[in-house]
Amino acid sequence: MLAANAASDPDSKHAEAYRYLRERIVSLELAPASVLDEQALAEAIGVGLTPVRQALRRLAWESLVVILPRRGTIVADLHPADIENIFEMRLELEALAAELAALRATPAELAALDGLIERTRAELDGANDPDTLIALERETHGALWEASGNAQLVRTLDWLYVHVLRLWNYALPRIEGIPALTADHLAIVDAVRAHDASAARQRMHDHVHGFQLAFRAAWSGVRGDHPRAAAGSGDH
Repeated sequence: MLAANAASDPDSKHAEAYRYLRERIVSLELAPASVLDEQALAEAIGVGLTPVRQALRRLAWESLVVILPRRGTIVADLHPADIENIFEMRLELEALAAELAALRATPAELAALDGLIERTRAELDGANDPDTLIALERETHGALWEASGNAQLVRTLDWLYVHVLRLWNYALPRIEGIPALTADHLAIVDAVRAHDASAARQRMHDHVHGFQLAFRAAWSGVRGDHPRAAAGSGDH
């Protein structure tokens, strides 16, 4: 038992460092293009340098940081070409997930989607808080991925969505129409519940495309001073 605990402890510390860093990169607390101080991060997390370096290698594989040999590590910047690549992939894969969910969703998965839609309706009829709506967006998409029954698709979309959330956080103060975009989920889930694969695919395609248009409209205005990124800029 002691040997097993000792063997798992490094993995636990690596996972802790990974979660800490990924969350702060996505939230922009660690701003795009900022330099990362490994020692300061290790002290902030409460782990050694090895788990931090393991986490950074994993984040580099996920394209969230860039490791420069003999020069250090920086948070990946947001480049228009990379964003367009993400858009292209997400447009097709999200549509596929919705189509498969309409064909494969179990009663339990449909019930979970219904619960999310009830919460979405309540928020749309109430506070309409952008951060709450974005959180519901993430949960609803995740539930649809799971209902697709394709584990590889789920993993790929989860990786893509991390980048999407970073974009949301970067452009959110200038993105318009978030309530309308979130309301798209109602029609998507209706199609999934009706087992209408074609409609589910098209409605999801239109929803993701609508997000892309909203983000592009906001993008030109966020490359200067940015309220969320500014607080996390500089060395860490």
